[in-house]
Amino acid sequence: MMKKVLMILVFGLIFFATGFSQEDSIITEIRSDFQKWQSIIDKEFDNSDKFYNYVWGENYQFDNWFDIKIDNDSLTLSEAVSIIDKKDLGYFVYVDYYSFSGDWYIAVDYYYNKEGQLYFIFWRMNTFYAEEPLTVEKRLYFDNTGQLIRDLKFVYKMNTKEKIDISFMDREVDYKLSLTDMDFYKYWKLEK
Repeated sequence: MMKKVLMILVFGLIFFATGFSQEDSIITEIRSDFQKWQSIIDKEFDNSDKFYNYVWGENYQFDNWFDIKIDNDSLTLSEAVSIIDKKDLGYFVYVDYYSFSGDWYIAVDYYYNKEGQLYFIFWRMNTFYAEEPLTVEKRLYFDNTGQLIRDLKFVYKMNTKEKIDISFMDREVDYKLSLTDMDFYKYWKLEK
């Protein structure tokens, strides 16, 4: 009986440890791809494909995507998207989200693999919905099945790296697991 319990315990620990090592190897691979992307982003961001989502109407009920910035007082910019496509790495998508009230601003780096599946998000929000202005950073890691395997969050005084622990109105990270499901995608593919 004791041997049976010991064997179950040993196999349980091996199974448990193996699960963590798989997760760690996925995180290591994601971090490696992230590093590869950084020099590409630095070189190609300014000339990347860009799209802008403008809204209008009494309650901002109308919206449309454009491939140029528009200077028109009746239109309000709600999203600005930049896309870099690399055959050997996948897709980098940078999105600026703007609040209509100006109380928050969100910038998101989405990393998709060659098949267009999301594997990493670096999300940043500046917000005034807090006891004092904050910058919130979130990092979300996904495995090859689209499962969230790690979720990190850091809160700083706005535009600093000084950590702070105060209450604030958080926002969910908005994402699509497939690049083809992103709102801008059909407009981007029409342009190509």
